[in-house]
Parts: sequence; structure tokens; C-alpha cells
Amino acid sequence: MRPTRALINLSNLRNNTERARKLSRASSFMGVVKAQAYGHGAIEVAREIEDLVDYFGVATVEEGIELRQGGIRKPIAILGGFYPGEEEKLEEFNLEPAVFKNEHIESLSLAGKRRNRPFKVHMKVDTGLGRLGFPWDNPEVFKFKEGIEVVSAFTTLSAADNQGIPTVEEQYNRMLRVASELKFKERGVMLSIANSAALLLHPEVHADMVRPGIILYGIPPFPSKVEGFRPVMKFTSRIIFLKEVPPGTPLGYGGSYVTTERRLIATIPVGYDDGVFRNLSNRGWFYINGQKAPIVGRVSMDLTLLDVSDIDDVKEGDEVTIFHGGEHLWEMSRLIDTIPYEIMCRVGKRVPRIYIRENN
Repeated sequence: MRPTRALINLSNLRNNTERARKLSRASSFMGVVKAQAYGHGAIEVAREIEDLVDYFGVATVEEGIELRQGGIRKPIAILGGFYPGEEEKLEEFNLEPAVFKNEHIESLSLAGKRRNRPFKVHMKVDTGLGRLGFPWDNPEVFKFKEGIEVVSAFTTLSAADNQGIPTVEEQYNRMLRVASELKFKERGVMLSIANSAALLLHPEVHADMVRPGIILYGIPPFPSKVEGFRPVMKFTSRIIFLKEVPPGTPLGYGGSYVTTERRLIATIPVGYDDGVFRNLSNRGWFYINGQKAPIVGRVSMDLTLLDVSDIDDVKEGDEVTIFHGGEHLWEMSRLIDTIPYEIMCRVGKRVPRIYIRENN
């Protein structure tokens, strides 16, 4: 069996969800499990924490259907909305879509009246991210209609880690204006603003429902350690081949790395199809026996080379940690100008997820 795998620690997942819920000042809690639960496996993750959340958040109708077919019964919000023709699927699988334009309202209103039961929806408001949503400064374009029931109004913070504009305070105040003008309180509409970063840094904007994602998986949404949260995924492989090479040996496609002295090189059966970014070539590293092993040569589709000359007692079969925990993920992210979210989501389909329960 190919030794590359992702160990998913469900005990740590549960610990993180419980801790996030304790930090929340909101009455409702949505666990975000879109994009295969950030690469961890949506069904398995949702099953583990279903008793700890009030809602699940996914991006697409297909993701919502997958959860339903996996036995998940808690309410599911489709945060990315829906497309024409998906109304029947929303009804069949009891899914609650985001709405961010009046075409959504018209379509669901008609369908809701036909079935004599309203569709539950979540109103998306653009308060400064500039993506989807009804405009915060002209909220009256949103029309409450027969056939729909607005459960929540939510917005996405553009800089909840305090690293940009508009500020959290500005977006929060804009959302309060929308809530006042559309009389959310009188209508029983929940306000949802806080993501993982705001859950940790901005308790003043927790409102009625928080929507944490990455912190559930034990990775801080910013490059700082957060006490009490434990990494859920450990992405590993093993050394399958060792060889000594002399000075002047080119390594990998194109010979982009050439040894300057005799070195010990390990081959690892993991590559960019498994989620190792190709632009880590000649500058990233994995860990073996707790020590850094630099990537040498270009990362290929299925294999990666490591210089293990300075690793103590290295041998074939030794475990290689590709990533485990926020510190390593943030270091890797800085090297290739990305974020841990993308690295975890890119762990490939052919990498088996092995689900374990260990308190560590």
C-alpha cells in the first residue's frame, strides 16, 4: 500500500469545536465544512461534530446533498447560493440557500408558494468585501416575499485579522444599519458576522450566529499560536529509496538542483497531484525525526526528493511529515505566497484520509 496518507484526528476536531463554542458569545453556532471540510473529509467531520453545532455551512448545493446522503440531519446553509434549476434539489434535500439578488427571491418565492411551505434562506449582505451580496448602503432593494423565510442575514469580513480595510468595526456597523432598516429583530432574523478570526479576536461582533471554519481544524487564521486548539490533519509519507550521490549530480526534472558535495538523497512518494506545491521546489522542506529535510530538485507529479544528509539515523521506511500544525503550514505558506487554507484544500483525492481518535 502506498504510504502517503492524511491522518485525521477526530478527538482534536471535537476538542476544537467544543473550545470554539465556549469562546462564542452567540446563541447559534455554524460549523463550516465546505471544500470537503478544508480537505479533511466533509461527511466524517460533520458526523463527528453534528451534536456540537446548530448549523453546517457549505459552498454549493452539491456539497449539501453529499452531507444529507451521508446521514447529516442538522440544518445546512448553502453559503454560495444556488443556480437556476436547483430549486427542486433544495426542497428534496432540505437545504437553506444564501440569497444575494432578487432573482433568487423571485424564484424561491414562487416555488415556496407552489408547495405551500416557505423556503428558509440566508440573506447575504456585501458590507465591504466586494463579492456577493445585497448592498449594505441600499438594503431596501431586498424584498421580503411570501414563500420565503429569512433565517439569518450574514456578511463576510474582509480583514477580521486586522490586516486590511474596511475594518471589522466598519463592516459591523454597516450590518447593524441593514438590520435596523430591514427590522431584522422584529422579523426574528439572526445576524451572522464572525468567522474564525473574529471568533478569536472580536467578541464584540459575535452577534447571533458565528461561522468558524479553519480554527475547527486546529489551524489559526493568522500566523500566531492560539492556545487550546490542536491540529486535526497530519499529512505524512515515508522514505522509499535512499542513495548517495557525488558532487555535481543534477536532481529532478531539468536538473534544477546540482549537488556541490556528496549528499544522501531520499525519494518520497508524494508530489503535486497529492497536494505538494510545485513551487516548493528547492526551497521547501518536510520533517523527518523532527528535523528539517530540504526539498531538492523539482517536485514532480508523484515523487519528491529530499536531502537527508544531516538527518540522524535516517533509513528507508522512516516517516516523513509533509505538514502538521499551524506553525509549519504558515511557514510553508509564506514561502509560496499562499495561506494554509489552500494548502489543506489541495491535499489530493488519491491521498487516503485515515480517521483516528487520539488526545494530543
